[in-house]
Amino acid sequence: MKRKAGIEEYLNQSRKMKITPNFWLTEAYLKIQKVQTIINKKGIWIQEDEWAVFPPLPFNGNFREEDFPPLRIWSDFENYAIGEVTEFLDWEYTYDANHFFNMTGKKWAVFRKNSRKWPRDKVWEYSVKLPKSDHLEMLLLKWLEKRPEEVIHDQEAMWWFIFKSPLRCFLYEKDKLVGMNAWDCNEPFLMYRYCIADPDEPFLDEFMRLLFYQRNAAGKLVIDGGVLDRPGLERFKDKLNPVKKRPVYSRKMA
Repeated sequence: MKRKAGIEEYLNQSRKMKITPNFWLTEAYLKIQKVQTIINKKGIWIQEDEWAVFPPLPFNGNFREEDFPPLRIWSDFENYAIGEVTEFLDWEYTYDANHFFNMTGKKWAVFRKNSRKWPRDKVWEYSVKLPKSDHLEMLLLKWLEKRPEEVIHDQEAMWWFIFKSPLRCFLYEKDKLVGMNAWDCNEPFLMYRYCIADPDEPFLDEFMRLLFYQRNAAGKLVIDGGVLDRPGLERFKDKLNPVKKRPVYSRKMA
């Protein structure tokens, strides 16, 4: 017999099983989604429409396919993947924030150079001081207008993390809002959700990322999502020297 449960129950079981979180396995992110957490006698999973968002987790720690219905699994985990691979979903990048303090050697040359260009000869402040809501909205609209052909995924999550998340920092040039970083967490990782930078400011995006890793994420491992079929974004993230670039797959159970 199945019953509905809370997202917290799935998260608790994932911790008991020592599941390595992926980019989407956080309480804040999942509470934004239209998902159901389902329990039967043998285990627990999260369902959205026809998909199990992640693999089902057995309560006794030993997975048996016959204990669960035949599920289509949207995203696997690094250290827990069941079922047959059906398609490549995306890359998942993990960074060590401590690496952004030295950035020595040829492999860091491009980002090291570009991330230091914007703040030259500028008066700026990076803080948790909240901007006026209309200033943040104007920055976001300007950022979106520069991406007319780009598909914006997960719009409800974007809105919440940009306007409501308690984990945000803002960059001001004098009194003008020019950028923001928003993130999330599932220990031991931070999840870098959004970097919004004024598109009219060259090299500001690189500086925003440097601020995040040095000011907000020091000492942490950071999962910075994927590339969403955008080759330019993949090249950019590769140049940030990830400690891991993992292929994420969708799967199905028989």
